[in-house]
Amino acid sequence: MPKTLQLERISPDISAKEFFSSYVSKRRPVIVSGLLDDPSFQGPKWTDLDYLAKKAGDVEVMVEPIHPTANQYGTDAERMSVTFREFLGSLRKEEGPWPYLTTQYSDEDPDAETVFPPPTNALRDEFPVVPRIMGNLFLQQVNLWLGKSKDGSSSGLHHDFHDNIYCLLKGRKRFVLFPPKEVENLYPYGTLDTLHPNGLIAYEDIPVRPDGLSKRAAAKARVRALERKIDALKAKQKNGKGKGKGHSKDLKALMDAHDAALDELAELALDEDVAGEEEDDFDALMGGLDDFDDVDDAGQGSSGHLDSDDDEEGDGEWEEWKGIGHTDDEDEPSEHEDALEDDEDEGEESPLGEDTEQTTEPSSFSRIPTAHLHRYLGIPTTAALPPTFSASDFPRLKKTTDPYVVELTEGEMLYLPASWWHEVTSTSTGSPEDGTDVHMAFNYWFYPPDALESFDTPYRDTLVWEYLRDKAVAAEQESREAGKQTRKEKRVREDSSEGIAGSKKARR
Repeated sequence: MPKTLQLERISPDISAKEFFSSYVSKRRPVIVSGLLDDPSFQGPKWTDLDYLAKKAGDVEVMVEPIHPTANQYGTDAERMSVTFREFLGSLRKEEGPWPYLTTQYSDEDPDAETVFPPPTNALRDEFPVVPRIMGNLFLQQVNLWLGKSKDGSSSGLHHDFHDNIYCLLKGRKRFVLFPPKEVENLYPYGTLDTLHPNGLIAYEDIPVRPDGLSKRAAAKARVRALERKIDALKAKQKNGKGKGKGHSKDLKALMDAHDAALDELAELALDEDVAGEEEDDFDALMGGLDDFDDVDDAGQGSSGHLDSDDDEEGDGEWEEWKGIGHTDDEDEPSEHEDALEDDEDEGEESPLGEDTEQTTEPSSFSRIPTAHLHRYLGIPTTAALPPTFSASDFPRLKKTTDPYVVELTEGEMLYLPASWWHEVTSTSTGSPEDGTDVHMAFNYWFYPPDALESFDTPYRDTLVWEYLRDKAVAAEQESREAGKQTRKEKRVREDSSEGIAGSKKARR
């Protein structure tokens, strides 16, 4: 039986810069002994299910049933669409099994990016867009996790593709954690493509860059960003502010970079056989940025990507465009990849993707049954072994480093860097009599930083990320104006209603 390790605990008032330098940049998970200290964070209110139903009850959500034989969530069990109010009502039943509210995605298009999926879209005025502690990371998605389990239910062993700040609002959560480098010993369903230097795992069917963007989405963003730079420089020249050899040289550099970006995009489209698709991952990413259009919580907690200054376009500096938009280490193998290749050279059979049978399980989930993992570690379990299970199918599990076992209680947070493997067992707390015996968490996912030496600019592809940040800034500014107009119209309607009611009362 392996030894289990304990994580460090820190105070929630740590500065964002210190949090980045001590944990984010070092890719170290840590427990935060408290919830977000942003003034706009109202998460504890949500533990009142009546309040939640009133606030967000009408939105449609997808809920997941527990697997009938494995007795765990995070499987290919078909999800159901219900109103959030109906789901909350189901949690008040005395006897299970109870459904589970997990990350929301479309079964028809599971890669579609939605920054504020239901029911968080109805709660958006009650949490910061980017918490203070997360500094300059760029938001990918938020989620509310809600379920009920008297004895503990498991998520299954898996990893995510984004940095995670996990806020436990109610209940207890036990996490089993392994670092990304254990990918070859944890038998993912997917076939490994790359283990990036920042720890992000990419699979052949999900070939993401170290910053979490697909190469195709990044290539499209690069094209759009260069077009914006070109338009700005041409506008300067038209206004007589950009004449001379220097600006001509800058324009030529931009045009050449734009041509190269278009060539790269065309090659990726051919390689990935996506030509002709109506919507690809770039369109989904842009649609996700459009989610900011409805943010009325103007600027609260938005230190990450909504407070950047307006870009000074076309500043005439030739050096800015050398090697534009590409990371230095994008195509370089990490030390972990080298280690994997060494294993293969030594003649060891790799377990990664060796089973070619068809499965609907995500690439990032482990084939190791939860019950076997728990028994191997000597920790309590409610999961069941599959009928055909054999421990001999998973010999490399014994080669893993000692895992962390984390007991998280309500009112605490866990920071988990991208691709850290985790199995989560959730247990309800509260009173069965009043229906409050649930477990609830709220989490943020952020694109994983790949410029780990820089708190201010944590993403190496500055051209692409400046473009995406500016899109988010523009969306929020548009939201502010729309929000002001909406509130003004609401006041007019209320004033009109009061006037009509007053005139009726006068007539009576």
